[in-house]
Amino acid sequence: MVLAFQLALDGIALGVLLAVVALGLSLVFGVMGVVNFLHAEFVTIGGYVTYFLVINTGASPLVGVLLSLVAGLVLGFALQRLVLARVTDRPPLDGLLVTYGLSLVGLGLITYFFTGDYRSYAAGFGGGLDLGPLYLSTRDLVSALICVVLLGGTILLLHRTRVGSAMRAAAQHREAAAACGVNLRAVDAVSFAVGGALGAAAGAVLSTQFVTTPELGHQWLLIGFVVVVLGGVGSVSGALLGGVAIGIVQVSFGYLWDDSWARLVVYLLLFTLLLVRPSGLRGKAQTA
Repeated sequence: MVLAFQLALDGIALGVLLAVVALGLSLVFGVMGVVNFLHAEFVTIGGYVTYFLVINTGASPLVGVLLSLVAGLVLGFALQRLVLARVTDRPPLDGLLVTYGLSLVGLGLITYFFTGDYRSYAAGFGGGLDLGPLYLSTRDLVSALICVVLLGGTILLLHRTRVGSAMRAAAQHREAAAACGVNLRAVDAVSFAVGGALGAAAGAVLSTQFVTTPELGHQWLLIGFVVVVLGGVGSVSGALLGGVAIGIVQVSFGYLWDDSWARLVVYLLLFTLLLVRPSGLRGKAQTA
């Protein structure tokens, strides 16, 4: 029983991180209708920004999270306005192909400039908390708290700002939102920028726990899609619920067998969900 609770605790810590990875994907698809394969590169960029900041300046990884957030925000806004705005109103396949092509270009550039070397650093989060028979490392606790702040900030953006209301309106019905005066071009740009910022911030957190390579984002992208499908597109609470569920599944099967089997189970879950409940646990385009 103690082992089951420990695995659940570790799964929750991983799950909130997966929720942040998935939420960036979910917002972009919910508002723009674009399957964003480029999200993987935002995650990778966040990892490299934090790595080089910590190695070269000795700054805290927490500063790297903030810097990655800003970098993802600016880069996402620029890419949407310069490239993706041209395919937003085209068939969904066009947007998918554009983001996939940009992802390949991004992967090539990152590999060229940073090589394929494995990079890691000491995060400085030693020790942990003894919760009776359970144990939670400081690193997992800090990562979870960062992710909770990011999720909470996204909820505030969606429900306490005018641009958030416009994003929710566009996610529910783009044509009706436009008819009511919502500037879809601006909403799309903000949505993609926020998605990029969440991805880069997630990458920064991932760099504190895993090695950073050009494939960092791609290692987590498909799992992010699983969380989106499970939680429902455009739902913050759905992303959190789906992330925690997938986190517990991955940690549990990773303990029982190994990480390869755990990922296989997660991918099988994706196929099952697509067949049985493609709208997810919370349905499409919900934002709370």
